[in-house]
Amino acid sequence: MKTRNWKVALAGECMLSRPFAMHEEPEFLKVGELLKDADVTYGHLEMNFADYDELTWPARGQGIGSFMMSDPEIAKDLKWVGFDIMSTAHNHSYDFGPEGLLATKKYMKDAGIVTAGTGADLELASGPGYVEKKNGRVALVSTSSGNQHFMWASLPKGGLRGRPGVNPQRLNFEFMVDGQTAENLKDFAKKLNIAKAPKHGRPGSFGIQIPGSQQWGDPDSFFVGDRCEIISRCHQRDLERNLRSVDEARAMADLVIVAHHFSVSDGPRGDTPPQFVRQFAHAVIDGGADIYVGHGWHRTLGIEIHNGKPIFYGLGNFFAQSEFIQRVPYDSYDAWGHDVDRLPMLTPAAHPLHPGLDTPSDTWWSSAIIQLEMDEHKVKRILLHPVEMGRDSTPQANQTRRTGKGEHHNTEGRPMMAQGEDAVRILDRYRRLSEPFGTKVEIRDGVGVIDLQ
Repeated sequence: MKTRNWKVALAGECMLSRPFAMHEEPEFLKVGELLKDADVTYGHLEMNFADYDELTWPARGQGIGSFMMSDPEIAKDLKWVGFDIMSTAHNHSYDFGPEGLLATKKYMKDAGIVTAGTGADLELASGPGYVEKKNGRVALVSTSSGNQHFMWASLPKGGLRGRPGVNPQRLNFEFMVDGQTAENLKDFAKKLNIAKAPKHGRPGSFGIQIPGSQQWGDPDSFFVGDRCEIISRCHQRDLERNLRSVDEARAMADLVIVAHHFSVSDGPRGDTPPQFVRQFAHAVIDGGADIYVGHGWHRTLGIEIHNGKPIFYGLGNFFAQSEFIQRVPYDSYDAWGHDVDRLPMLTPAAHPLHPGLDTPSDTWWSSAIIQLEMDEHKVKRILLHPVEMGRDSTPQANQTRRTGKGEHHNTEGRPMMAQGEDAVRILDRYRRLSEPFGTKVEIRDGVGVIDLQ
């Protein structure tokens, strides 16, 4: 049987709200050339598409965050630039409820892009998406960690329809504390009358139910150890269901990609993936996936090669245009502290209004187009082509491309090939964060190279 060689292109989180197919700068056209120079091209859609007369109201109220909805015509530009298959499971999938979620699926299909990770019920949300390419059939399994309960897809039962939503990969957190800390916590819980036995946890664990989180159920679980540590693990039933989807994809396709969106972490978001992410990534690779891609923190993270297959823990942003979302609901203004009693006077130009844009960030505005060369199911070489979205990758995030003439400078947010020192900084971050996983990234002529032959 002839060996099947693959050339795969991967791009990060697409938060896009502006058409872009009319642009023709060489640094932008090169982006499209790299995406199209592949047997299959994947990206993550961190956006919803719908006409506003298809929607009822925002389904999510609490929390600080953008409400990600844009013009369905932009889906056609994603196809134009080269995307074949995209994940849609993320913490914004349910921003506009079932109507927005299902409309997004519809408009992506109309544009000719296969999606996975959301659906009309849990079976459809969990199932792989398949795209037929000249070189073979490609499958995508997409899941999300950190969504609230009402965003999870469910199965039909008792004459009731299943709930549309995301394919969840839930988590279990435990907190190991030393003996003195445990005594302090128990005393704290006793004095406030918030001690409650946890539903999960090892024998001897104790729980604390923080007021305000009671609506979400299980108390936090603590146990005594020799140090203080946050321990995160995949919810076993969700893990088993997602592994069944990977197994189906392996049997039904020639190349399997697993996309995992995670908006939670083991403490503050840093440069190291959480324990549950590493557990999930290794499990799906061992279960038959060829490529694992992670996203959700809007920053690039390290690269690991596990059993000859690549794990990309953080793809970072690829489009960063949430500043240009035109219809912003009441909840966003309220969450960011604007005077909602003056709501008719507030506009989408108000600042701050979107996470990640209120303070400088050297990781929000850059990532890479990743090209993989694979021999059957083993990766031979990985190329990292750095891109920027209108700010440089210094801690000050100096603006290089802006839109508008207001007091707050909006950043264009469209990917273009990074140049010079900025390109080197972007690639050096991959190099530094991949070293702990034993992955060597060399920088050659402005491109990151991982040779595995």
